[in-house]
Amino acid sequence: MKTKPSLSCTLGSDADLFHVANTVTGLCQLEEEGLIDLKLRISPDVGQHSMILELDGIAAGIDLSDHSDQMQAELASCDLYFKRCVRLEDLKSSSQIRAFGLNYSCRSRRATLRLLGLMGPSDVLRRAAVWKKFLSIPLVKEFERAPTEIATPTILFQARLWDAEDCAGDEQINEGRVGLLLALRNEFKERVVGGLVPTPYAQAHHPDLLTTLSSRQSQYVRWAREHLVSIGFRGLFGSLGFKLAEALAASQCLISEPTIAFLPDDIPLTQYCNTEECIAACDFFLSHPVDAKQRRQSAWEYYQSAVEPRSHLKQLLTSIADLDLNRLPR
Repeated sequence: MKTKPSLSCTLGSDADLFHVANTVTGLCQLEEEGLIDLKLRISPDVGQHSMILELDGIAAGIDLSDHSDQMQAELASCDLYFKRCVRLEDLKSSSQIRAFGLNYSCRSRRATLRLLGLMGPSDVLRRAAVWKKFLSIPLVKEFERAPTEIATPTILFQARLWDAEDCAGDEQINEGRVGLLLALRNEFKERVVGGLVPTPYAQAHHPDLLTTLSSRQSQYVRWAREHLVSIGFRGLFGSLGFKLAEALAASQCLISEPTIAFLPDDIPLTQYCNTEECIAACDFFLSHPVDAKQRRQSAWEYYQSAVEPRSHLKQLLTSIADLDLNRLPR
């Protein structure tokens, strides 16, 4: 009988559960299928958005942070460094650095129990707000909507604005989102669903553009997946937003602006560089049902093969297992 590979996964003692939940969920799914023997650990030496996987004597760091211009020091000695928001020039500069792929916050019941057991009741009490947010994260299946299900001919627009101290150096991000929302509403009227998340900043500066639907994630995911088209944005400082993965899970026609972070060429999305291009892309999918159907199918297939937590982590572990350390320049 073939022995299951033993995989060790180390999280930080102050791990950002909202960011790491997806990866732990994928690993737990592989464990449940009997494909790996999973051991979870915590360490104060690992950062909030970092994880370290050890498989067959190979250490692989995972960096889930939003910053494409920063590397996590505790992962520098790993044989491989998988980075969620990574610049193309960094991928070209080192064979150690790999693109992690898309991330979004989802969980499974098994992953929830494993994390609760790992961190313990004292951490739940110490970081009550973090755990409250984590336990409100929807399960994987709640994000999914197959292309065989009818989508309403509407455009999903759900954007967050940032306080000045949070986006210092990237202040134009708010201006761009507000301008695009106004243009889309002017062009498509009631076919644009959503608006600005009602944060204190948005309430103070753009009260007329707030969404009237629930922005609480557990409720948001239920109405957000119904729409044919989903508008994506570059994240703060050019990061990859969770919305990209969420749109693929819902088999939506994803229209998104370019970002500094690397995106594979085979992701089924239409990019826009200005308001006019975004409007044109929305109009195309709304008025060409055959093309929209094909795009929804492509989105679903990509999600199932490269974004769904189990498939994503299986791909990542395969790339670790196939690594020949002798070919890596040190």
